[in-house]
Amino acid sequence: MDRLIFLDDDEYPISVMKNKFGHLVWMGQGVVGNHIKYSNDADITHGYHCGYISPIPFIQFNEIITQHDFKTFISAISNEIVTWESVKENILQNHGVTFADSEIINNGFASEVKEEFGMKFISGANLCFNLKNCRNRLPPFFNPPDARGEDTFMSTALSEMKVLRIPVYTFHDGFLQYQRILRGILPVELQPVNATSPTVIKRFIAAAIGWIRYKPLMIYVTKPNDYFSVIEKMREDLWKVLPKFCSFFKTEKFMQIEEELEFYHKNVRKHFDSFTARKKAWRKLMDYLMNQ
Repeated sequence: MDRLIFLDDDEYPISVMKNKFGHLVWMGQGVVGNHIKYSNDADITHGYHCGYISPIPFIQFNEIITQHDFKTFISAISNEIVTWESVKENILQNHGVTFADSEIINNGFASEVKEEFGMKFISGANLCFNLKNCRNRLPPFFNPPDARGEDTFMSTALSEMKVLRIPVYTFHDGFLQYQRILRGILPVELQPVNATSPTVIKRFIAAAIGWIRYKPLMIYVTKPNDYFSVIEKMREDLWKVLPKFCSFFKTEKFMQIEEELEFYHKNVRKHFDSFTARKKAWRKLMDYLMNQ
């Protein structure tokens, strides 16, 4: 096998943009072909995502949750994708929709991913491994038990790899509202992510718990000197805002986020040792297979 390409089952090889009149413009994307082309000169390629890439719903702020409260919550649970700046643009201004950038599509150039805090970030889908180049150096996917973040922790083990961000999009249908797109039924507008929907709220809580479960290990790996101060700031922020989220969404399940943070913080060294052992075992396995 020369290439291994990952696509999620809820994303489609198509991009959506807005023109100057505010109308939606859809454009097919050559996902497989572009990964094969650009990965000739790389170990790993990964593309862009548009559509509903975040499970965070659109919120009308009020006296229960203000924009400052929302920013505090996002900063506490945030990861390499979900940052306050990305949420502010896509969730608040575009009602939960991320639009493709026409400059990226039209200019068609790839850029090498630079290492920051020991990471060369990749996404877990719209992703390609050139196995001819990196088969014996490929690190394993990993995440702490019951957490998200397998692409994040692989990203921390890519120092030896050449990673390219390539100009191809996939449309992420995270709430499965547009499953007929590949039949040619293209919506003329995209609906906001409804914060009152029980399905949306359930997915939002599950995602936030998944993020908080892997964040202690992510901080431990990427910012070890700041680990305890970051954890303490997360505790303070969550203590302030979680009761407000419970009141706004009419569920006490948000309080589980605080409990999960404490559990994964207490076990961070155990999870780090597991991650280290997994990388060593994987490298041993790959060396054995290459020698065969």
